[in-house]
Amino acid sequence: MSDRLARLLWTTLLVAPLMGVSPAHAVKPFFPRNPPEAAEPAKRKTIGPASHLPLPLQAARKRLLAGKKVSYGELQALADAKDGVGAFKLAERIQKQPDPKLATHALHYFAIAAYQDRDYAVRHMMAILNDGSLDLQPSHLESAEAALRRQARKGNEQAVEGLILLYSEGRLFGDKRSELETLLASGVGKKTGDAAFKLAVLLLSDRDRTSEQTEQAARFLAIAEENGSIGMKAAAGNLIAQLQKTSNQTTVEVQR
Repeated sequence: MSDRLARLLWTTLLVAPLMGVSPAHAVKPFFPRNPPEAAEPAKRKTIGPASHLPLPLQAARKRLLAGKKVSYGELQALADAKDGVGAFKLAERIQKQPDPKLATHALHYFAIAAYQDRDYAVRHMMAILNDGSLDLQPSHLESAEAALRRQARKGNEQAVEGLILLYSEGRLFGDKRSELETLLASGVGKKTGDAAFKLAVLLLSDRDRTSEQTEQAARFLAIAEENGSIGMKAAAGNLIAQLQKTSNQTTVEVQR
């Protein structure tokens, strides 16, 4: 046998056993990996106001928006998860109950809705806050004030005017005169100028007012002159002139 033939036979003997071997990807590994279908599916990135909610609550929210039945427990879970729509609907459901003691809880959930940018909840909040017959919990009043202030900063006129009313009365939220001046000076809301003028007149009508109260009245008049209606601006200007005249006369008398 020639050397050439011998080499050919030797090569054939080496290659023949490998001819029937399966492709590498078809070979069952000794330690099998998890099959593709068992691997955790890639999570889809979601956006929108409900993207932070668990999937069951997202489904409940969709039913709610579609006008379908949503249980009280689901509404409670949505509200506790700071979902504005769920909180608003829960507050509405609570308000339908005849027990006036539940109004404080309705206020709380309306406040959550307002804080989560549901500006339409402000009107419902003010209806509860302006009802002097209701017993409202301090913690619920605190959340209501925070929601109103947030809405006021965003330019919600109802929130601004509501806070001005409550701050000027000094009830529910306590003495907030410094915040009141800031709100009035913001110029947000159609009635800020009128409210500032009324507060100034109220202060000036007190004969026993202090010099600090007179100065505050002058600041209120300045706000009214800038933000009030045409007639209000004129009236505020006249009172400012009178205050300046009185101040000048007092100064002259003191110098004498």
